Amino acid sequence: MTIAENNKEFLASEECALCPTREIALFANLKPEDLLQMHSPIQYKVLEKGETLYTHDEKADYIYTLHDGVLKLEQYLPSGEQRIVRLLRRGDLAGIEAVTAANYQHDAIALTKISVCKIPSNLVLDLSHKSPELHANLLNKWQLALTTSDTWLTKLSTGPSRYRVVRLLIWLSGNSPDEEFYMPGREDMGNILSLTTETVSRAIAGLRRDGVLELRGSNSAMADISNLKQIVKEPT
Repeated sequence: MTIAENNKEFLASEECALCPTREIALFANLKPEDLLQMHSPIQYKVLEKGETLYTHDEKADYIYTLHDGVLKLEQYLPSGEQRIVRLLRRGDLAGIEAVTAANYQHDAIALTKISVCKIPSNLVLDLSHKSPELHANLLNKWQLALTTSDTWLTKLSTGPSRYRVVRLLIWLSGNSPDEEFYMPGREDMGNILSLTTETVSRAIAGLRRDGVLELRGSNSAMADISNLKQIVKEPT
């Protein structure tokens, strides 16, 4: 890609039009004249697996567009228990609460190597007032985040353990039966589903024995999506 290397800052008006993720990212559908108004510096950043993008209660000055990789959003319960509340993928926004809140609400940690654009929140707010297209896209991103959170709360944290694992696999696959998809480690899956690592491992082993899940490397898999949906009685 043509975006500046080595984490250097670049002027958005010079690079955003060339971004390969732009069609699904926050600045999709922005007019050329809107891009020319973007004078705040935007950083292109690369984080390795396990690195932290931001932490809970850190001042929320930036919104991040995810170009590649998988990012997890974590919270800690009063008991100290860790919960993964959402996974973000290509085109998703991290830190979207920066437009309405003073601090981030989660720890954001790279599950894989990731690349992001680090966008000043004041730039987003300013442009959203001037551009109906950006304002509508921002609202759509909010709605997507809320819908995903509701899905995780209602479908991934309740019911039998096997059903929870199956529903997570369906979500991770993106309904692509003939494509490999990223599958988190068993501990992370347990933190998403409120299950122990051992319970997740048993469910995965059972699905492999049934021939509906095939592991491809340490963190990738292929699945028979139609049969997985039959297990949880969802429409194919």
